[in-house]
Amino acid sequence: MVSLRGLYVHKTAVYGGFGAGAVVASILVGILSVTGRVKFPFSTVTMVILVVLAFFIFPNLMEYSYQRWRRNIDNAVPALLADVAAAVKTGINLDRALEMAADRDYGPLSEELKKLRAQLRLGVPFDVAIENLIARVKTVMVTRAFSLILQANRAGGKIERLLDIIQSDSNDLYQLEKERNASIRPYVIIIYIAFGVFLAVTVLLVDSFFTSVLGTHAAASTASSGFGSLSGLTLPQVKDLFLQMSLVEAIFGGFGAGKLGEGSFSGGFKHVLIMAVITIAVFVIFVGTA
Repeated sequence: MVSLRGLYVHKTAVYGGFGAGAVVASILVGILSVTGRVKFPFSTVTMVILVVLAFFIFPNLMEYSYQRWRRNIDNAVPALLADVAAAVKTGINLDRALEMAADRDYGPLSEELKKLRAQLRLGVPFDVAIENLIARVKTVMVTRAFSLILQANRAGGKIERLLDIIQSDSNDLYQLEKERNASIRPYVIIIYIAFGVFLAVTVLLVDSFFTSVLGTHAAASTASSGFGSLSGLTLPQVKDLFLQMSLVEAIFGGFGAGKLGEGSFSGGFKHVLIMAVITIAVFVIFVGTA
């Protein structure tokens, strides 16, 4: 059975397939809504937005699984280098130290070390086996650390001193990444606060102002004279417009949170889903859609 992370090698096909499915489903929802064959709880435009978001849940789970795998590997690199350096100091060869490390628990990195060990035992040159590991994982920490290990092995000499330097460098890089994440987290929280304020203002506007202006026939006639721009609008239409604006705010805010917090827009889709669910819940509970 292929894992979610394993599907990442077919990322383009997965996104293409679900993207095509979202287009077909959106067209179908649009036709059913316009013809009146199916009574949806929201307007056609709102339903299309929700359908598109629903179709990209699975690709987001795949993306999240892959990114978590990468983070777990990078988090284990400093501990691996410390153990390898300690083993080399006792007189064990570098390749043997890496083979022994495959029996320890470094999370998903252990699986990659086992593949490295298998290649070495099959006679694959050390340099080639290390390059294969780097090509498989492709994380910043692994690429940097194992490239330096490769250069240290080629240089020879007192490799244990070089391993200490590599381990120290990787540990510093790991700590810098942790500090960066800690410093960026407040900005992600600010995006959520801004989104909450936007929703609160929306609820107040719709539930108080627009309900009083458009809620009765008498008020509607007043709106026609005093609020000309509202002429012809009904209260459900106003609610739906604000719901669509809130969903758009959730989409842009969520992707912005992902870019700030994880350095990629794809990492923000989970924030988009969280904000979209909050939006629907707030409108259903506090505003209503009819």
